[in-house]
Amino acid sequence: MGEIILFTACLCSFSAVLISLLFFLRFKKTFFFHVLLILLSFFLISTNNIYALMHAPITNRIALCILGAFLSLCFSFGIISFTFDLIHISPTAQIRKAFFIYSAAVFVFAVIMIFIPQIEKPAFVLNLLGLWIPTGISLIIGIIFHKRIDTGVFRKEKWIFIILAILNLVLSFILHNAPFIFIISISILVYHIFYRFYFSSPISKTEKTLQDSFIKDFSITKREQEIIIALMEGKSNKELAETLFVSEKTIEAHLANIYRKVGVKNRLELFIRVSPNSN
Repeated sequence: MGEIILFTACLCSFSAVLISLLFFLRFKKTFFFHVLLILLSFFLISTNNIYALMHAPITNRIALCILGAFLSLCFSFGIISFTFDLIHISPTAQIRKAFFIYSAAVFVFAVIMIFIPQIEKPAFVLNLLGLWIPTGISLIIGIIFHKRIDTGVFRKEKWIFIILAILNLVLSFILHNAPFIFIISISILVYHIFYRFYFSSPISKTEKTLQDSFIKDFSITKREQEIIIALMEGKSNKELAETLFVSEKTIEAHLANIYRKVGVKNRLELFIRVSPNSN
């Protein structure tokens, strides 16, 4: 049973990495890059354990330290940055830079450990510095600033992430397979988010399109096409912002630009202008 859970965790985490990469490429948000780093570290953990299951645990100090270096860098930077994203810390905040320096320092230390044979258990040290400490810090930050988490696009999902993290931390001391069950759960959650948001793009959800002549005459961009079609389906500015992963101010700016291009003053005039040209 343990082997099945392990292989499932590896497959799910790999798929979730690809999905997060698609999210990042589509929406260009650092939030998805930080999720990608976390999932990549999960995949590395699963792959390492599968290798140990099929062959033997990695004992070569060089290979162990290099793997630990990349794993620590991906996870520590990813999990803490992800937590800062949840509580809406500015991307340029000094505290983010401080934790990036911490992650980079752990990476460098992991490489240096290759040449320090006096450290007899490098895997334990790297787990402590690169996994356990960042996880603990992230949980503490998330709990202290929980009121700041209950806003934004992923309101429900954010809480699920934190609950899963706490359960994983507790159950890891009881159940051997808990970390891999956690990885599977996180991957399924990523699939849920992917389905809920990626395929909820207004153009993806409707067969409606705008006439090529309308798009060409008014130089309507792809994003503006999405917004116009969504408006015709009755979406509010808030719903548009959540669907397209932008702020309401950004939506308002897009609308102002659309009105200027088309030569209208409000949604009603836009509907009248668009409707005769819509399929």
